[in-house]
Amino acid sequence: MPSITPTWRTPWRTWHAPAHTRARHAEIATPLGTYTLFRKPGRRLTATAKAEAWEHWEFLLGEETLLAVDDAALPGYGLQVRMRRGVRGTLDGVPFTARARGRSLLARRRGIHFTLDDGRTLSFTVHRLHRHLVRGTAGTNEVISRTRGGGWEAAGLDRGVTALLCFVTVAGLDRLLDPPLWDL
Repeated sequence: MPSITPTWRTPWRTWHAPAHTRARHAEIATPLGTYTLFRKPGRRLTATAKAEAWEHWEFLLGEETLLAVDDAALPGYGLQVRMRRGVRGTLDGVPFTARARGRSLLARRRGIHFTLDDGRTLSFTVHRLHRHLVRGTAGTNEVISRTRGGGWEAAGLDRGVTALLCFVTVAGLDRLLDPPLWDL
């Protein structure tokens, strides 16, 4: 099974620094092709946005933007905090709101949920020892990807869902799905 594997384009120091101009920061190899991450300064000029270094992230497949996150922050802890408060963006042209839930010992209380304006939900959840990507439409939930051998399965996913999987993987948001005891 092919999995999502990020290939960093920038050094570690540049990766964790605020973006000052639109620049390529990473390339991610997938079965659908290579996704490219561009980061640039955020559009909002509020004091909070400046203090937290809000950024605009774009994932492109070729020349087409498939995922844009408006309220992103620096990778790692900064973006994890932003996800807990909620971010907005577009996935394949459809606006969404995303929010992460807790670092609880209970697996059912951990997750990252993307609610799209067209009625779909895409959720990253934990089930026993595996992480699942679940698509919810009209009251039915379907597991469309899961982790195996440390990586996410990417075969058979559409372009938008693969871009979302790239975002969660490259930004390190899958750490939100880890139990807090792993940090000890």
